[in-house]
Amino acid sequence: MKFSPEITAKPTKGFAEGVAERRKAGKEIYSFGLGEPDFKTPDYVIEAMMEAIEKGKIHYSDAQGIIELRTCIAKSATNEYGVKYEPNEIAVTPGIKSAAYSSLAAILEPGDKVALCTPCYVAYPAMIKCAEPDAEIITIDLNKDYSFNMERLEEVVTSGVKCLIVNSPNNPTGAMFTREEVERIVDVCAEHGVYILSDEVYDKIVFHGEKHVSFAEYEKIKDHLIIANGFSKSHAMTGWRLGYAIAPADICKKIAMLQFNTNTNVATFIQWAGCSIFEHEWDHIAEYTKILEERMAYFHEKINAIPKLSGILPKGGFFYCVNIEETGMTSNDFCAELVKQTGIATTPGIAFGKEWDGYVRFSLAVPLERIENGIALIEEFMKNNF
Repeated sequence: MKFSPEITAKPTKGFAEGVAERRKAGKEIYSFGLGEPDFKTPDYVIEAMMEAIEKGKIHYSDAQGIIELRTCIAKSATNEYGVKYEPNEIAVTPGIKSAAYSSLAAILEPGDKVALCTPCYVAYPAMIKCAEPDAEIITIDLNKDYSFNMERLEEVVTSGVKCLIVNSPNNPTGAMFTREEVERIVDVCAEHGVYILSDEVYDKIVFHGEKHVSFAEYEKIKDHLIIANGFSKSHAMTGWRLGYAIAPADICKKIAMLQFNTNTNVATFIQWAGCSIFEHEWDHIAEYTKILEERMAYFHEKINAIPKLSGILPKGGFFYCVNIEETGMTSNDFCAELVKQTGIATTPGIAFGKEWDGYVRFSLAVPLERIENGIALIEEFMKNNF
């Protein structure tokens, strides 16, 4: 396999060295980096997994996913999106990353161009190169207000792009496509026969009365649409590794082939636990979203009151992007000094795209008390250094 720079690069090396230096000194680190919810997996999911094990559902299963879970996902998608989806248009995968990677491997060929909306999840460039080492990556940067750059989309699509990768709500900005943006993207991609790979893992974590608009709502793009989703964020199941792709049946069949020849199948008892998710109301999400929204509002107010720092209030997800451009520092240097001086560990913006070095990402999936303490430390840091 060809290990390209997208796979081997360490864009946050300077920050990592700062973390190591503080740890070596035996000082505490306050993490604002992890993108996982700070609540427990619902009890009914755990109980369903234990029941499946006790009933002997521990053997090999269909590489595409057990039919019971695929049927649940297909019915849920049909009801939610208003477009008919069948079980053979679902592939269950060991996590959402696997759904995205396997989908790319199923459609990409040497020399294909992939348009990547940035800032983006750090693993996307590596996924593309793992799926097809000779693929060409073309970026579409969000505008400074985090709106989608439609002019750039039309420019790159006409250059012969095979696939567009998008993520809404976005990691790291928390921005979310409007219905008008989604419809325009659908129209452009449908006109040119471009696949859309839409990572919608944060679709249930939405604030301010906003509504997430899924690409799966549009019949005209269905033959060229792949939705990557799962339960990691909505049900605090990051370690369970249970995701899925909604895609045309031929792509799901290829995903199954890849899985059969690599990991065989997602753990059978975990898939049965996944079925229980569709037998219960998802009431916990509204409560958790309200808590996250309060954290976001507090952090937003405090950050924008600090000279040389600013940010845009997220519409969804776990993250808040802070603009540090007025400090004159790179994101690596800023984060390295921040962790060395205060213990706050956050993520340099350079990790999300080369044009985003003037930002740092904070995960607010942490208790409000830690956020309050973090703000006090950031205020002190900024006062002492700027």
